[in-house]
Formats: sequence, structure tokens, C-alpha cells
Amino acid sequence: MRKKIIGYFISLFFVCVLVSCGDNGVDPGYCGDGIVGQGEECDDGNNEDGDGCSADCMLEQELQCPDDMVLVEADAELGVSRPFCVDIYEASRSDATETEMGTDTSMAVSQPGVIPWHVNPMTADAFDQFKAACEAADKRICEKSEWYSVCAGPQRTSYVWGDSFDRMICNCVDTFCEEYCRDHPEIQDCDTGSNCGYTYNSFHVVPTGRFQDCVSASGAYDVCGNVWEIVPSSDDGRGYEVRGGAYNCAGAEQRLQCTYNAGWTALYAGFRCCKDPQ
Repeated sequence: MRKKIIGYFISLFFVCVLVSCGDNGVDPGYCGDGIVGQGEECDDGNNEDGDGCSADCMLEQELQCPDDMVLVEADAELGVSRPFCVDIYEASRSDATETEMGTDTSMAVSQPGVIPWHVNPMTADAFDQFKAACEAADKRICEKSEWYSVCAGPQRTSYVWGDSFDRMICNCVDTFCEEYCRDHPEIQDCDTGSNCGYTYNSFHVVPTGRFQDCVSASGAYDVCGNVWEIVPSSDDGRGYEVRGGAYNCAGAEQRLQCTYNAGWTALYAGFRCCKDPQ
């Protein structure tokens, strides 16, 4: 009998090893498999320290981003296996001002109070230029999964601010309609409905960070609205997607959603840079 009991437990041990037994028979994975599992805070697919996710799959507490960026936590559900830094502001040119976009295309800058870098129409050459501008700043253009994790946040909201559309939070085609109507009391039944910006041509791009409530949970401004933001994509035949909505597009309630990808080229497209933390 004793030999049978010992034999039973030995057999059970080997069965568990073969199927990687976990709670309720579920495979718990292991640190370094690229999947954030039970008891892990992160999993970047390796067992190395100093890259944001430690050798035992715990977040390293001393992660730092440059002053013009903020830290965003890993989100395994979205395929973001490690924390990353994202520009606080939409990319701009180094010589941009409050009223002008500037002309220096050598490097992307994240700075408040200036007109963001944008092009119209959006082209493959512009995409290459955006990527090169981020690289010149020792950064990279944000990946689609990173951009979405910044926009929707851990709560997976429809917009950067929440789930209910509000045209006054981020710069869109209808944001300045009420202001225009106040400035023109002579207009009878002044239009403030959807797409009213087209009625009075009242929409316009604004300097980065001007809308203080248009900020992500991580602290990035203008992720929705102002100018579209380009992200690389293997799912789109163009090699990129156009996200976040813009200041001049009709249907702002739909197009400012974090999931929306604009499929046309005649639009005002900008970008944002990301970087691995130090």
C-alpha cells in the first residue's frame, strides 16, 4: 500500500510538470515568456534587469523618462509588455511658435504652447520624415498599441477623457461655435449643433497643451483632437494608421474616439514620439 501511495504522488508530480500545473489546472506561464502572469507586474520576454522589467518580472522602481515625456505602465492585454515613455505634447518643430509651425524638420520636439508639426495631405514620405524626426531626438514614433494605451488608459475609455463625448474638452471642429456665436450677436439662431464649425469656419489648430483638460491618465496632452497622430501599423496597407481625430474634421463624436482610424489622406496629420525609460 505504501509503495502505491508513493507511486501515486510521483505520478502526480510528473503530470504537473508536463502540463505546468497551476491553480485549477491553468498554465501559470513563467517569468520571461512575454505574458504578464500571476504574481508578475510585467513580462518583457527576458530575464534581464535594468530594462524596466526586472529579472523576476517586477517593475523596476527607478524608471525615468526625459523631462518632456511621461511614463506609461505596461499593459499586457494590449501587447505592451513593458513601461514606456511618451511625449507630453504632440510633436513640434524646434523653431515652432504660438502662431507658426516653423520650418526646421531635423528633429521632433515635445514642447507646450506652439503649433504642432502637421502635414496635409498625409503621404508615405511624410511618414518616413516623422519617424526620422523621432529618431533624431533619440526616440521613436509611438507604436499603435502604445498610442492606444495612452489614449484609452487602463479604464479603456472611448476618448482620452472618458466615455461621453464633450466637444469642449479637446480641440475639434465644433469647439469654438459657442464663442463665435457670442462674438456675433447679430446672427439669428446661431448654429451650435454638430459640425457647426463648418457653418462659420470657426475651427482652427491651437498651440500644444492649450486645452488643459484634454490630457490622458498618464499626463499626455492633445492625444484626441488638434491634429491627427500617425502610428505604424501592419494592419493597414499604408503601413500606418491615422488616430485621434483633428480640429477640422466633421463627425467629431466618432472621429475623436481612441479606436478610430482615418482612411483618407487629405487631413492634418501630426505624430508623437515614444521611448524606452532609463
